[in-house]
Amino acid sequence: MQRKVKLYHYQLPLDCAMILRGESVTVREGWLIELQESAELDESSESHEQPNRSQEYKLGRGEIAPLPGFSKETATQAKLQLESVIRRWLEQGIVDLSTCYPSVAFGFSMALLELEGGLPQIIHCNSNHHQTSSALLLAADHRLIKAKHGQLVTSALCKLKIATQPSVEAACHDGDIARYLLQTYPHLRLRLDANRRWSLDAALAFANQLHAEYRQRIDFIEEPCHIPNDCLQFSRLTGIAIAWDESLREIDKNSPEQGVLQLISSSDSVVKGIVVKAIVIKPMLTGTVAYCAKLIEYAHQQGLTAVISSSLESSFGLSQLARLAQSLTPETTPGLDTVNVFKQQLAEPWPNCTLPLMSLSQLAVIQYQ
Repeated sequence: MQRKVKLYHYQLPLDCAMILRGESVTVREGWLIELQESAELDESSESHEQPNRSQEYKLGRGEIAPLPGFSKETATQAKLQLESVIRRWLEQGIVDLSTCYPSVAFGFSMALLELEGGLPQIIHCNSNHHQTSSALLLAADHRLIKAKHGQLVTSALCKLKIATQPSVEAACHDGDIARYLLQTYPHLRLRLDANRRWSLDAALAFANQLHAEYRQRIDFIEEPCHIPNDCLQFSRLTGIAIAWDESLREIDKNSPEQGVLQLISSSDSVVKGIVVKAIVIKPMLTGTVAYCAKLIEYAHQQGLTAVISSSLESSFGLSQLARLAQSLTPETTPGLDTVNVFKQQLAEPWPNCTLPLMSLSQLAVIQYQ
């Protein structure tokens, strides 16, 4: 059995600079890995004939793209580790990804999953046109929101990015934006993402802008406060459910899996049933497909929703995440509406996106065998 690997390096320009935890990012860097494995085919159908053997290659791809400001590893660290994993796979055909950086573990495990035919090939479409299901992404800006009026009229669910500024005044402004959306589009439900930027006072100031009936149309807010206990207190005081996101990745480093399971299965029945409603999994920041699947299964057992969300992957990576979400969370809309932060798509087009598509042949590639 022969094995080959191609490693493509990309640098995709963003539509505008993004500030990721204080770091300005204008280019998204990452790698697409392509695993090839041969399987001998016996073309002879008669036992007395000399078999004519040919080779057919199975193929699996994955994306490795540490997210600046959020990933534990840098792009340089990920590349060095990835090369080591490639060498082991070429020599042995199996690799232990449990100790790898999350981006390497996830991207390589996705390639292995696709290699073995374990990743669904078809993304669900609606009856009118090919469209990947994803919550519409919005910024807390009236001008930008009004520009998406046409999409909002037909959207049932949106993800609103809030708390770009941590002050109480800014939180009140974000509350006004959320109220405007819920008033203007009575069919709309919201997911909110505050990235742990608020104090408890600021988070409560946000909620004070929303009447009780509007709060009921908020599915959850991802970690509104930096301190987890403040997040729980916010939810108890406001009736707005929260979702764990960053806390899932900041558990005791000596026993991360056990810590995550304990967080999900808190013994507080109020936390289980009312205050905490969901977990948000960003696979590029989390680890292998198998580990993500384990967290999702455990969350479901505890009665929580599990949402697969992007980490600014390319259109190729988003397409794979959509397929993974179809497999692991088919009843839950993922959060993948980030392709338009780029100036280009990569390798695989995102449905209904008109950005120019860059092919793999346009990328620098290293071949291993």
